Amino acid sequence: MKRKDIYSIILFLLFSASVAQGSSYEFNERVQQAYLQIVRLKFEEGKRLLDEEQRLNPSNSLPLLYYSYIDFLKAFISEEKKDFETFRTNMDERQQEFKGEGSPFFLYANAELMLQHAMLRIKFREFVPAAWEIRKAYKIIQKNTIAYPAFPLNKKITGFLHVLIGAVPKDYRWLIDLAGMKGTIPQGTDELNSLLKESATTSFYVYKEEILFYLANISLSFAQGENSSATLMEIIKPLCPQNLLMRYCYSSMMMKSGRNIEALQTLTDTASAEGSYPFYFLSYKTGLSKLRKLDFTAETDFRYFISHFKGVNFVRSAYQKLAWIYLLKGEREKYSETIAVCKMHGSDFVDEDKDATKEAKDDEVPNLILLRARLLFDGGYYQQALAEIAGKPIENFSRFKDQLEVTYRLARIFHKLNQTDKAIGYFGQTLKNGTSSFWYFAANSALLLGNIYEEKNDFEKAENYYKKCLSIRNHEYQNSIDQKAEAGLERIDVKK
Repeated sequence: MKRKDIYSIILFLLFSASVAQGSSYEFNERVQQAYLQIVRLKFEEGKRLLDEEQRLNPSNSLPLLYYSYIDFLKAFISEEKKDFETFRTNMDERQQEFKGEGSPFFLYANAELMLQHAMLRIKFREFVPAAWEIRKAYKIIQKNTIAYPAFPLNKKITGFLHVLIGAVPKDYRWLIDLAGMKGTIPQGTDELNSLLKESATTSFYVYKEEILFYLANISLSFAQGENSSATLMEIIKPLCPQNLLMRYCYSSMMMKSGRNIEALQTLTDTASAEGSYPFYFLSYKTGLSKLRKLDFTAETDFRYFISHFKGVNFVRSAYQKLAWIYLLKGEREKYSETIAVCKMHGSDFVDEDKDATKEAKDDEVPNLILLRARLLFDGGYYQQALAEIAGKPIENFSRFKDQLEVTYRLARIFHKLNQTDKAIGYFGQTLKNGTSSFWYFAANSALLLGNIYEEKNDFEKAENYYKKCLSIRNHEYQNSIDQKAEAGLERIDVKK
C-alpha cells in the first residue's frame, strides 16, 4: 500500500472520530443524576451537574436536552411570560446545536423539545401553533421508532401523545384525523406502564418519576374509579418527601379518592424541599384540603397562593374559596366583596376558574346547606355530607338548580356509601329532570351511571349511558365530562 493511501486512511479515521466525538449522546451517571435533580425541581443542582458534564465532556450533546427541561418546568409552573420567552429563545439555539443523526437520542431530543414547546403554547393559549408542533413531534417520534424500535424512551413520547390524541373531544376529532394522527388513552397508558417496567433495570430508571407523573395525571383525569389507582399511589407515596411533583400527584389522588386527611398530611409534610423551585400551587391544594373539612384556617393558604403565584390559572378559584369561607362564617358582606374581586384577576381557562367566574357574574349566592354538603362530600366525609341534606324541607331549596343538586348530591353520597341501588335511582332522577339545563348535574349523572354499569360488567348499559352523556350538549364542563365519557367507551371496547 502506498504511503499516500495510508495517510488518507489515517486522516479519514481521525475525521470520523472527531465527528463521532462532536455528536455524541452519552446518558452517563452525571447526566442521569442531573436529570433526576431537575424533575425533582432542584434546578440549581441539576444545572451544576450539567455544567460540569459540559466542561469535562464537551462532545456530549445530551445536556442540551436537560437544560431545556429546566426552562420548560420553570415556565410551566410559574406561568410567567418571561419564563416562556426564555424557553423559546434557548430552544431555538439548542435545536441548531443538536447533531449526531446516528443516535436514537437525536430525533428523540428534537421531539421532546417540540412537545415541551407545544405544552407551553397550550398553557399560554397559542392553540393553533401548539397543534402543529404536536403533529411534528408525532411524526418525528414515529420516524425514530422505526429507526430504533428498541429505544425505550420512544414509549415515553408515544405514550404521552397517544393519551393526548385520545383525549381530544369528539367535536374536534376530525382535526386529528386530518392531521393523520391516531391514538387512544388505553394505548398510551399501556405504553407508559410498559416503559415503567422495562426501565427499572436499565439506566433509564431515573425516568420513573416523570413517567409516574404522567400516569398519575391520566388516572386523575380518566380513571374509571378511585380503587384502580391504588397500586400507582403506593409507588408514588415514598417519593413524596424528595419530589414536590410527586407530592402534588399523591395528594391529588388522595383527594380524589376521598382520603382528605392523608392528602393534607402529604401537603403539610415537613420534609425539606430546600433547593426546590417554588411550587405555589401546593398552597392552593392545602387550602382546598382544609376547606373540605370546614377548617377556615384555609384562608391563610389561599392568600399565600394568591400573593405569591404570578400566573393566571386557579387564581379566580382561590378567590372564590375565600369568598366561601366568609359565607360559611356568616360574613355575607365580605363574601360579596371577595367574589366580586374574583372577576378582576386570573383567567377562566380551567374548569375551576370557569365555575368561579360564573358564580361572580350570576350574582347568585350558593345555598349554604348544599355548599357544606359539597365540601364535606369532596373531602370524603360522606355521613356528615348526608346529614347536611337528609330530612331538610323542600323550602330550603327554592331554586331549580338547587333541587337538581340535591338529587345529584344524594346520588353521589349513596354511591360512595356503596348503596348502589339508591345511587342509581337518584342519578336517574337527576338525569331525567336536568337534561335540558345548563348545569353539569345531568351529564355527570349519565357519566357516573356508565361507570356503575361498567363496574358491574354490564357493558351494554354502560355504553348507553356514556353515549347519553355525550348526547347532552351545552352544559358546564362540557369538554372534561365528554373526555371521560369517551374514555369510558374506549375502555369498554378493550374489555369486550
